[in-house]
Amino acid sequence: MPTKATRQACGSIIFGIVLASSFASAAASDAAVGASASVVIDVDHQSFDAEFFEQYTPQTALDMINRLPGFVFDSGSSARGFGGTAGNVLIDGTRPTSKSGGLSEALSRIPAGQVSHIEVQRGAIGAGEAAGQSMVANVVRLKNVSTGTWSVDIRKVGPDRIMPSAGASFSTQLAGWDTSFQLESFMINESRDAVITARDAEGTKTRLQTEVRDERNRDASLSFDAGRDVFGGRLQLNGRFGFDSWYGDTERLGRGTGEPTDPVADRFFDDHDFEEYSGEFGADWSRTFESGWKWRLIGLTTIADWTARDLITNEMPEATLLDTTHFTAKEKNTETIFRTTLGKNGGAMVQPEFGIEGAFNTLNASLDIVKTDGTGAELFALPAKPVRVEEKRAEAFTNLVWKLNDTLTMDGGIKAEISQISTSGATDQAQTFKFLKPSVGITYTVTPDLQVGLSAERSVGQLDFGDFAASADASDDRVFAGNPNLRPDRTDRLQGTFNYQFGERGALSVELFYEWKDDVLERIILPSGRQGRANVGSARRWGLEAQASIPTDQVLKGGLIEVELDAKDSSFLDPLTGQKRRLHNFVPLEYVVEFRHDIPDTEWSWGVDYNSRFNWHGFFVNEFEDFEGASRWGGFIETTAVKGVRITLRAWSIGGVGRDRIRYLYSPTRGDTFIGTEISERVRDQGFRISFSGQF
Repeated sequence: MPTKATRQACGSIIFGIVLASSFASAAASDAAVGASASVVIDVDHQSFDAEFFEQYTPQTALDMINRLPGFVFDSGSSARGFGGTAGNVLIDGTRPTSKSGGLSEALSRIPAGQVSHIEVQRGAIGAGEAAGQSMVANVVRLKNVSTGTWSVDIRKVGPDRIMPSAGASFSTQLAGWDTSFQLESFMINESRDAVITARDAEGTKTRLQTEVRDERNRDASLSFDAGRDVFGGRLQLNGRFGFDSWYGDTERLGRGTGEPTDPVADRFFDDHDFEEYSGEFGADWSRTFESGWKWRLIGLTTIADWTARDLITNEMPEATLLDTTHFTAKEKNTETIFRTTLGKNGGAMVQPEFGIEGAFNTLNASLDIVKTDGTGAELFALPAKPVRVEEKRAEAFTNLVWKLNDTLTMDGGIKAEISQISTSGATDQAQTFKFLKPSVGITYTVTPDLQVGLSAERSVGQLDFGDFAASADASDDRVFAGNPNLRPDRTDRLQGTFNYQFGERGALSVELFYEWKDDVLERIILPSGRQGRANVGSARRWGLEAQASIPTDQVLKGGLIEVELDAKDSSFLDPLTGQKRRLHNFVPLEYVVEFRHDIPDTEWSWGVDYNSRFNWHGFFVNEFEDFEGASRWGGFIETTAVKGVRITLRAWSIGGVGRDRIRYLYSPTRGDTFIGTEISERVRDQGFRISFSGQF
């Protein structure tokens, strides 16, 4: 019988064939259309002017980026430092100096009316700025323009939850500074219902619970950037202040071994509060000399301070207090980065870059647990033991982009890193690490519409300093020990890319990859006897990512089908069972299909979207978790017929969506005796949103 992995692989192949067939048909029918005046194509790049995007009535530069044919927006990563976090969008030829808000926020601050055009280049565009991305977009802004955007959302999730959200951005020149500001707020209430069934190893029902969880999100942020010419160069400042919260009340009513409608036998209640305050400030000065060399100085600091509290009560029978447990977890993270680079840009055949980067990261964390019985007598206590983690890191690097001719470009580089991670509190110790991180790539432009590429790169992962300290998942009764002996994982990645553009809006992009991973981080039994994260060997990971934009003008004028496919697999030797399995936190297959129709000669659009089902796999010391999400449908209707205001009515998770979670339980570890399952059959409500947005 075929395994689940085989069936998923076959499904991916079949889906790919259908995708390719649709693409080929669209390409054949669209070939005669060619590029309009709003799209300029040459061997090196494409340029989309503002006229191209008018059909989508964009409000911000982010809206425009999301409508680029065949372009998949990458907002960057949380990798070490600044150099390894680049996304694939530049603003006026430069990466924004930001990590916490990232590219999404920087692009949202730019009103669409301020965008002159967007350039898309495939292949290396210059050492350093795009960090080896195979496709890069550059948003070019108009100067001395004052414009802004506003938006108001009203969301309805479930039978009676109506919540507003609002946002605004504004760009202008103040005292010689080109500035942009953005204020956003987000409020939403959601709920989840579930039936939880526990069974023993023989499949006999041992317990049944009904669950209701009410969730409340309250988020707000203020961000800005400002730039001006000083000291013969360009100075850019940016900042962000944010508040993020999540409040959840989870109630589980025990029904014995009966049915969901049986009388209540016991009650579990978790009152969870999470609040985070964050801030960021960055400064970036750059100067380009007549020789074509560009000098850049960057300073960036971020801070995040959060507290999570759980108050868990157990009643047995209902209304009779059995015990109470208080969980309090706190973390404060800071990161400070200084970086300087000197590189040759412009149209030079050889474009080298040299640079150094230093970083100082800290974490202060604590976990406090107190359990008392119904009388208030203490049953268990894990007093807060503050842990401090510090990382000092220095990196020297050189990159090179070599344009061999009009069709062939090579890029490569090498980074040498040394870092020290020290912990104090529960354990006082320090570790020193040294890494060499080479990279090399080649891009071949077959035709102005077709590019292929091959690249290889070694990267070093960013440790989650929270794994150095004790942590807990209160609702699932999991407590994890901290491990001060963690090392960053390393990945060698081989990647091939294929990018094809047809007509004005058609595109196909495929990326194949294979990774060799060392010092993989997974949860095992630590020497203390408790479970925690540790470096436990090597793994392999491989797959493909594909995106297609398929115009339907030959069948339905103004229509566009967009498809995203993410199919991957992995192999890892489990130290607990001695058997091969996938990596933790892994989703093998997902795809999204969206259709949008901009009705010609009207101010109306509509569309539908489909998100495939997915399976998430989690591996813990004494359990395996299989989380399955059902497929989801959504749709929208949009118009700008009312005085240019964009009004959008959107629905998601139409009809509600099921998400089933199965916990396979073992004792004492997954390598030992299977003791049963816990199946949670969850249902989330459908949602509706009406949005009003415009420019001024």
